[in-house]
Amino acid sequence: MPAGSENVDVSEVLFKHILNGDALDLFPMVPEIHLPFGITIHCFMLILSVSLILALFIPVFRRPKARVAGIAVALESVVLFVRDDIVYPVMGEKRGEIWLPFMATLFIFILTVNFLGLIPAFKTATGNINVTTALAAVIMALIFIIGFKHLGLVGFFKNMWPEDTPWPIGLFILVLETIGLFIKSMVLSLRLFANMFAGHLAILSFLALIFTLSAWFAFVAVPFAVFTYLLEVLIALIQAFVFTLLSCIFIDMASSAHG
Repeated sequence: MPAGSENVDVSEVLFKHILNGDALDLFPMVPEIHLPFGITIHCFMLILSVSLILALFIPVFRRPKARVAGIAVALESVVLFVRDDIVYPVMGEKRGEIWLPFMATLFIFILTVNFLGLIPAFKTATGNINVTTALAAVIMALIFIIGFKHLGLVGFFKNMWPEDTPWPIGLFILVLETIGLFIKSMVLSLRLFANMFAGHLAILSFLALIFTLSAWFAFVAVPFAVFTYLLEVLIALIQAFVFTLLSCIFIDMASSAHG
């Protein structure tokens, strides 16, 4: 163990590599790169994700082609997956066609952010509660906006009032349903944040045991870390799918008359 390493706070090192910051630390031997204009690491990762998505989609689909090839096939497959396995089964073909651009963008954005965070030199922006809360806030705002547009202000809340129900019970259910709209958005945020944060924390915790216990523990810690990393790849895809699917369900439920 290196001299002075007994004074190192392992938990501080772990959270430094997971949580937000104002400097980009790529590798231990490379000095920290401080970002300009007060841009944080997770903000930088969001900008990088958007830039990557635009750089891939704009040149490929700027001009319609009779036959797609190369990377266009992969990108089109992702959009078709969102259409056929998420949007259309929930919203139907008519409404789904309207919402497909938004839902495909949401899925691809979250997926890109999640996958970029798996690169060792980068960090996962969706492992920041502020980022996931902002995404969930957009969905919550759409729930109310689309609900008011399709059902009206009174009809939106009346839709949550069961028919032929005594007013005390109906009022109680109305309050619960209204609170439930906010809880659903919170669950969206916390689920995405917790899954992405926990995976990185688990990997770094396994590797930290090598330095806190013994170098021989690497024979156990490294295989577990690799397994967790491979599991993170699957989780990154699943969480993008779940977030988009639940967003579809919540928006569709809020803007459809019950019964």
